[in-house]
Amino acid sequence: MTKSTKERITISLTPQALEELEELAKERGMTKSVVITLALEEYKKKGQK
Repeated sequence: MTKSTKERITISLTPQALEELEELAKERGMTKSVVITLALEEYKKKGQK
């Protein structure tokens, strides 16, 4: 993941998805933004195969 300027966005999640995101972030010691960014990068990689 490269460091660059960041933009703030607003998203809507179901209560269950938000809970899962918060749990993942806490378990891994990451912010929710980092978890989402890593998930997007992984999603893009799998789409290229």
